[in-house]
Amino acid sequence: MPIVQISRIQHRRGKKADLPQLAAGELGWVVDEQRLYIGNGTVADGAPAVGNTEIMTDGSGAFTTALSYTYKGYLGDSTPVLTGATGDVTRTLQQTLDDYVSVKAFGAVGDDSTADATAIQRAIEELYSDTDQADTRARRILFFPAGIYRISTALKIPPYAHLVGEGPDKTIIRNSGNNAVAITEDTGAQTFGSIGDSSETVPTQIQIEGITFRNTVAYGGVSIDNATKVYFNNCKFTGSYASGGSDASNSKGMTVRSTTALPCSNIVFNQCQFTKFARLVDMSYDVTNVHFNNCDFATGYYGALLGESVDGSTNGLTIGPRSIQFTGSSWSDIGQQAIYVKQTSTTTGSQTRNVISYGNWYAKTVANNFEGTGSIHEVPVLQFDNDECTSILDFFERTDLRDTNFADSTAPSNAPPEVQGIGLHTKAVKQITLSDNTSSATDTGIYLPGFNDKGVKITYKINRGTTYRTGVLTISAAGEYASYNDDFEESNGDAGVTLSAKTSDGDSTAGNDTIRVQYTTTSSSSTDATMEYQVQILV
Repeated sequence: MPIVQISRIQHRRGKKADLPQLAAGELGWVVDEQRLYIGNGTVADGAPAVGNTEIMTDGSGAFTTALSYTYKGYLGDSTPVLTGATGDVTRTLQQTLDDYVSVKAFGAVGDDSTADATAIQRAIEELYSDTDQADTRARRILFFPAGIYRISTALKIPPYAHLVGEGPDKTIIRNSGNNAVAITEDTGAQTFGSIGDSSETVPTQIQIEGITFRNTVAYGGVSIDNATKVYFNNCKFTGSYASGGSDASNSKGMTVRSTTALPCSNIVFNQCQFTKFARLVDMSYDVTNVHFNNCDFATGYYGALLGESVDGSTNGLTIGPRSIQFTGSSWSDIGQQAIYVKQTSTTTGSQTRNVISYGNWYAKTVANNFEGTGSIHEVPVLQFDNDECTSILDFFERTDLRDTNFADSTAPSNAPPEVQGIGLHTKAVKQITLSDNTSSATDTGIYLPGFNDKGVKITYKINRGTTYRTGVLTISAAGEYASYNDDFEESNGDAGVTLSAKTSDGDSTAGNDTIRVQYTTTSSSSTDATMEYQVQILV
């Protein structure tokens, strides 16, 4: 058997200034700088160039450069950016990476299999709740990479928390326990009932972005407890409720809990989704100034149920929700009311107030008890049992289900209108044509709910040739009768238009189903009149 000889290892050692040209494969250890070199060998042997190649160690310049960071700008070295007053600011790689914190640095996995609650809670507590967190530098953004983080107990969100995911249905926190997905806590990790004890800081300045909160059992999404200044952006709250199901008081997509001493206030949801909870939003506790902007509400028994448990005396349930706004949002597949401001017999003087619906879209699958798009609506879309409530420029798709009457041949008598209760309903501006030379009272196409206790004001402008009229037609309906008054001003002559109102039955059932606004016109050289109008109803 032949013998294979292995050459002995050659090496030198000394100071950097004395490092010679090393032979091929020969090692040279620079003692004073703790750097290691190896000889290239000759070009004839195949080396690209004669010289010594440095082997990276923690003492080498290349290694030091790799572990440092200097901001270069988007053009890099081609157009240097000066980051300091007289030169560049250089930071270590560790310092740079610590500017941004991932839950995976604390052991969370996000594979929908590993139990991640402990790791996530540890990350949250270390960043926002430990004793040294009075230093604002500790309150870094906590990043949740895309994945499904499985938990079985509610996550507790302390003051100053800033949680950021990669977007709805990308970063998902999935709860399978009999509790909400997340609740708020104070700096001492105390939850509702103890928040604020021992002078701990109550929940405040909380921001959450790009996360789905999913509950796989019939419990809630997020409970905001004793908190102020809470902001959710581009989040999703989803439960296990199925379309056609019944009400379940535990199934709440978003709710608040307050005490009289520590009420909730200043809560904003922007571009959020609420779906598959019996109550997509449920607020009875004392809370003020809650805004839902450009949100989507879909698949629930109630859309937003406000003030159901207010009793005027229980701690935190004395006045109920106030100053609640829903703007630019969409609502669909909701069995009962989209927004229900509820009053119990015990809440006189302690009522939910100032609820505003502005510029929302309500699909025809709302308020029909999940009976399909062609079914009769059984409850109003918006129900205001308390005062200071308003619907402004909302679009109700359910109007498309009716003919010219609010109770047509297939509808029950006194079918509910879009908005009912105590409040103001302001519709969008529309335009119609009033035909020339119409001597008998003719429907304008303006049809309104004709139940008792409705006050109607129609602000309008009529243009007929060179004649202009602006006016206000007020209508009061009571029983089978409607009284009206048309107060107007004209310029450049008489427009020759007379407006009136009457009530009529939409079917054979006696009653006052529909207010019909009608008109007559004089003959005016075959000139039709154009009428632009806006309806306001004191519901």
